[in-house]
Amino acid sequence: MSALPIAVGVALLLVAAFAGVYGRRQHRRSALVRNTETTDVWDVREEGRVELKGTVRADEPFDSPIRGDPAVLSAWEVEEWDERGDSEMWETRAEGVYATPFALDDGTGRVTVDVGDHVDDVSSGTGVHEIQVGPIDVDRLAGVGVSADDVLAVLDDFAVGVSVPPDADPPERVADFVRGEAGLAEQRDSITNVLDFGTAHGERRYYEGVLAPDDDVYVLGHARATEGATHPLKPEDVVVTPRESFIVSDMPESELADAFGTYRYAYVGAALAAVVGLGALAVGLGVV
Repeated sequence: MSALPIAVGVALLLVAAFAGVYGRRQHRRSALVRNTETTDVWDVREEGRVELKGTVRADEPFDSPIRGDPAVLSAWEVEEWDERGDSEMWETRAEGVYATPFALDDGTGRVTVDVGDHVDDVSSGTGVHEIQVGPIDVDRLAGVGVSADDVLAVLDDFAVGVSVPPDADPPERVADFVRGEAGLAEQRDSITNVLDFGTAHGERRYYEGVLAPDDDVYVLGHARATEGATHPLKPEDVVVTPRESFIVSDMPESELADAFGTYRYAYVGAALAAVVGLGALAVGLGVV
């Protein structure tokens, strides 16, 4: 029995499991986007899953928490550079979606979309968000959008809004955001930076993308009748909300579906990692 092949085999099987789960999730989203027909707002007559495309209308947007842009929806993610133990990598501390109700106008009518606020605290999770090979942040390259609860926001302008070194005071807006978000811990101080070169332990990156008034918008969600509504429904009787899978994006439907198409590569990667991992285990256990 050899410990090294066994360790390699177990690691590859874990990678295969992650890739398989990721591929399955993206495959399901791709199928939803491709197979759900777009409905005109005027034709939403009953409750249920609905795909809509139109323009964002809102009289009272809010200031997005990181960049301060006028927004009806902010998708954000916070990463922190961690050098504890034997690894050096960007770790996701929290991600979420903040949104205020807005109207989707497709020319046939307007319907209210109420996404709500959703935060995923991944800091105490299993680390499935963190796949890094050397300097390559694999989950950053392969991921599509910000996901929290059943809500996925895919925004074209999603990028680093602010970087904050350790032991530095963040901009006031970012400091207010961190204090107000219960799912996000305070930034760590440096522990090794006297000898650090390059990225310092504890450095943070605050990503954000926003959906703003007059932006094009794609929504796949659940049409729900408002209290007191009569059937068949009219646009003013409907609110589109999250239920099971909810997708909101400022990208064209075709580009969104293509983005989810990475599931094919995930399946291939999972199969290869599983085969090699099983082979390594067999060698380590002396089976072959």
